[in-house]
Order: sequence, then C-alpha cells, then structure tokens
Amino acid sequence: MEKLTLKEQVLLAYYIYNFLEETAASMQELEDVLKSSLKDDYAKNVEELEKEDLVNNSQEDGKERITNKGIMYMDNTLHIQSEATERNKLSYVKDSLLINEMTFSNERLKKYIHEHLEID
Repeated sequence: MEKLTLKEQVLLAYYIYNFLEETAASMQELEDVLKSSLKDDYAKNVEELEKEDLVNNSQEDGKERITNKGIMYMDNTLHIQSEATERNKLSYVKDSLLINEMTFSNERLKKYIHEHLEID
C-alpha cells in the first residue's frame, strides 16, 4: 500500500483533468476542488508545482494545466508504461491506484479523482 503525498494528489487531479473533455465547467470543477481541498495552502501548492515545472499557467486563458514533465512524473509515480495511449490513460491510472492500493490523505481530492476514474 502506497500513500500519495499531497503534492502527488494535487498533481493527479491536474493529470486527470488533462485527459477529460475540456470545458469551462470541468476547469471550474477542478479549481473548486483544489481551492476547497487546499484552502489557505492553495496558492503555495500551485506555486511549488510551477517552480518544479509540473504545472504552468496557460497563455490562452490564464488557467493552470499540467505540463509534459508533470505527466511523466505521474506516469512514473503510478507505474504507467510510456507506451500507454492517451485515450486509455485514465483506465491505466484507475488500475494502478487499485492494484497498488494507493491511499489519499485529502478526502476531497480522493473523491474528485475516484469520481472521474469511476472507482466506487
């Protein structure tokens, strides 16, 4: 059983969002989840991810998104093979979380992640 760090949980939320259909509602949901989960630490956590180049601010709409480096970081953390196709990434993430019995410290992030991966 592996425990995901808060940093990994936040990055995983961005990772999952990256593979969802991008809409204003889905972006707002992600922001709401992160702000309610991290509360006063929201800005600090996002800033740390930016410093490590795991997320960056989009020039188009000013919203944070995961970078290629962030995707590779999560692929490595979740033991996802590099040849996994993008359209099947979420099924690989789901399998990895279940097989490795990964645990979360933040219930709100866990709920968001499990909901989008369809984990009961």
